[in-house]
Amino acid sequence: MTYVHRCLIVPAALAPQARTLCEQLAGSPGGGMFTTGLSASGAEPVTHFISSGLIEDKFAAVLGDPAVMAGACAQAGINFSPAACQALLSASDVSDDAPFVAMGRLGLKLVSAAAA
Repeated sequence: MTYVHRCLIVPAALAPQARTLCEQLAGSPGGGMFTTGLSASGAEPVTHFISSGLIEDKFAAVLGDPAVMAGACAQAGINFSPAACQALLSASDVSDDAPFVAMGRLGLKLVSAAAA
């Protein structure tokens, strides 16, 4: 198995869908993703969620191409259309950047209770 680093940032509205899909496609390693909230100011409301770390290269391929994601969903029996795959990936930021680099590029900060 080969692992690669990925940093994933999804809009808050899509986070529940992204969490479920990641767990279904990656198995237990995909569980618990997208729990760290982000916003432009660092205060609530949370506008995005981030997940960063090592993932299997096969899963990274799924996150990098809507067609590959759609094929993986179909193969796993997950009802997630090619259009839904395209929409999710288009709205998300998937990179190999370090978390704070990706957040800075998108103008986002960690949401903390102290900032609220």
